Amino acid sequence: MPAPVKSSSKQSSKPASGNKPASKARGPRTCVLHLCPDLEPGDVARETVDLAILTQRSAGWRTLIASGGGALVQEAERAAVRHTRMPIGRLGMLTNWRNRVHLEALIQREHPSLVHAHGIEALSHALGLCRIHRLPLIADLTHPIEVTSRTKKLLQHIAEANALIRVPSDYLAMELREHFEVPPELILIIPPGIDLRWYDAGATSPERLHALSRLWRLPEQANVILAPMPLREGSGHKILMEALKALGRDDIYAVLVGSDREGTGMREEVEDMIGRYHLSGRVVMPDHCLDWPAAFWLSSILVAPNTEPRGQAIELLAAQAVGRPVIVTDIGANLEMVLSGETAWVVPPNDAVALADALREAIDLSSDHRVGLAERTRDFIAESFPQTAWFDAIMDACELLLRPAARAVKHKAA
Repeated sequence: MPAPVKSSSKQSSKPASGNKPASKARGPRTCVLHLCPDLEPGDVARETVDLAILTQRSAGWRTLIASGGGALVQEAERAAVRHTRMPIGRLGMLTNWRNRVHLEALIQREHPSLVHAHGIEALSHALGLCRIHRLPLIADLTHPIEVTSRTKKLLQHIAEANALIRVPSDYLAMELREHFEVPPELILIIPPGIDLRWYDAGATSPERLHALSRLWRLPEQANVILAPMPLREGSGHKILMEALKALGRDDIYAVLVGSDREGTGMREEVEDMIGRYHLSGRVVMPDHCLDWPAAFWLSSILVAPNTEPRGQAIELLAAQAVGRPVIVTDIGANLEMVLSGETAWVVPPNDAVALADALREAIDLSSDHRVGLAERTRDFIAESFPQTAWFDAIMDACELLLRPAARAVKHKAA
């Protein structure tokens, strides 16, 4: 494996003593309104639902979600998180007007104390509401943002509001400072968190593994490469197909989990490569997965071959939490989510040969090496990305916004 390099992620100094968020006395009951484009399976929706549930259970606050709906709505509502369906992620004058009317009614009815906008689309709705109703705002930006006059204007308005921006990585914080000139004091770098109990071996039954294996039609004892990336340009699916062709092994199966909503025609292009490279029957392309713990335990390797940068990679953290080898490209925040040479192989983007070599080395690991790697990866996640640290840091940010005096003291001390 390559020589280790130092991860640039800001790691929490809090001890990783389990993953149950500690209950804190956070004052009177508060209501938080989360705005999210949709609740289809994905890292943004997953963090939104997890945060809403934890805030309600551990802090005693009321939480509401407004989104375009999706498969995770049922999970949120089962936990008593109230959901209101509206197309937060869609643009257009008529849609924006309707959303504004519905959000105004929601605010008048529920009286939230704070708005938490997840993504740049949600931020465009949240800023106007927070300005009119004088509500504090957290903007959760977890992916790179296209530099346009519209996005620049939106982020400039952040400085005029009682708001903070949460980003999951140093890479994304740098992007906001350099391309959007966001003042550093408005940016909070809070790495994502993983619930180790959810990904524990004892919590994933053999029945769940068998059910998922049958759903994806994977043979027993197969080497399974899992690539949970949306089907769009920049996710690296074509490079992965080239690497599989170069390996030329019949015992390797690839599962590409991701929707093509953002990449029209990409599914057809990948399917064409599957046929030309004689990979038919050994590449599965499900739109989504609702049982990620089973998926990671079922896989042999997780690969993130993206050729365009991302601001975070929760699937990399989850795979390492269950002790799976991971292979990532050296781009965006990928390096902040792994320890190169210790918990992961790092390869250049757009390099099918290097990716094939890393896949071969990971697949051929001996049992002893695989056990040692599993111990290192799980320890790395427990120490650097516990869910407790992520949750407590976001709750602290909420308190800073709800108590301006405390925020002023903190800035003065800094």
